[in-house]
Amino acid sequence: MKNQRLEDRIGSTPSIISSEAKFTGSITGDDSLRIVGNYEGEIGIGGLVWIEETAKVVGRVTAPYVIVEGEVEGDIVTARHVEIRRKGRIRGDISSDIIAMEKGCVVEGEMRMSTRAGAVNETFSEKRNLRPRGGDGE
Repeated sequence: MKNQRLEDRIGSTPSIISSEAKFTGSITGDDSLRIVGNYEGEIGIGGLVWIEETAKVVGRVTAPYVIVEGEVEGDIVTARHVEIRRKGRIRGDISSDIIAMEKGCVVEGEMRMSTRAGAVNETFSEKRNLRPRGGDGE
């Protein structure tokens, strides 16, 4: 699907680092990862890495799909699609086929985009409420 939102790539059971958690180490896997708390270390995920507004990641993020709403201090590499939302802050280099940046985000680093056909730099303004609805009727 060409216009599929990155959130839709998270799958049914992502691993989650909660808002109260502080995790240090290395995470690898084929599924997706959603970070709401603090993480320090290397991330190597085969799906989507979603760094929420309250999250802070210190370390290298390697994944095909990355959403940054919070803070990243480290490089984002081998990504097919990186989306940096309004409150997203990145201090590090980004290597991706597609980089989408919402007005208000901050990137302090170098951005490298693929020379493959279809690689583009995009800007956007999010107008939808993207928070998934919880099972308790939120």
